[in-house]
Amino acid sequence: MRRWGGPLGILAIVLLGQSMAKAQAVSDTGTWLAAFGNGNLAPKLDDRLKWWFDGQLRFFEETEGFGQSVVRPGVGYALKENVIIWAGYGWFVNARPGSPDISEDRVWEQVTWSKPFDIKPLGLRSRLEQRFLQNGDDVGGRFRQLASWRQPIARSKRFSFVLSDEIFVHLNDTDWGSDAGFDQNRCFVGIGLKHRPESRWTMDIGYLNQHINRPRRGNLTNHLLSVNFAYGPKVSQRVPSQVDDLLSVGEEN
Repeated sequence: MRRWGGPLGILAIVLLGQSMAKAQAVSDTGTWLAAFGNGNLAPKLDDRLKWWFDGQLRFFEETEGFGQSVVRPGVGYALKENVIIWAGYGWFVNARPGSPDISEDRVWEQVTWSKPFDIKPLGLRSRLEQRFLQNGDDVGGRFRQLASWRQPIARSKRFSFVLSDEIFVHLNDTDWGSDAGFDQNRCFVGIGLKHRPESRWTMDIGYLNQHINRPRRGNLTNHLLSVNFAYGPKVSQRVPSQVDDLLSVGEEN
């Protein structure tokens, strides 16, 4: 039963997200490219101190190319082997068809859990964000809950099946357009690949479904090709939720 606890839990989150979302009115396609990394910040002083960085480029058919860029560094502290608290900053540039791009500054805090409930392939991440957009004065708060599940294919040490889902909830209304309540849901299914079993690099490639709640314009569903490269600690030290939750960490406004 434990073997299936991860995917069953993620399926429950997917169904919850879908029940919160209204019928879609608009759809788009695109490609998301991302590179992620994390590791020990000062291994000779304290191996509980961590660093985090991700950079992303997102392309959409609607914008005829560039849609969004992401630069997001952070630092963390391991409370336990499988529990890490993080904080950081993010800089986002969002394209708007027919209008100037909008930049966003973001402060974020999160907690990652690997192997919660003694389910080895499962990782959880809970994140809070404070968002500052160029086109408004209000600070937007948002909560995000991610669950990710990674299972080796058969006895392979190079290939794995990856499934993740993340729910986003706005915590307040803002003058730049967010409404308190359900914001969006992202569900990813794909394949993870390592060039060698002991490699510190992982590539995940697959399909990402992003459903965005837009009460004023009609909901949007993006059908995306997602390609992610992740660099993490050595296999013997690796905390799955640090790297395996990398499939749903950005935003689209």
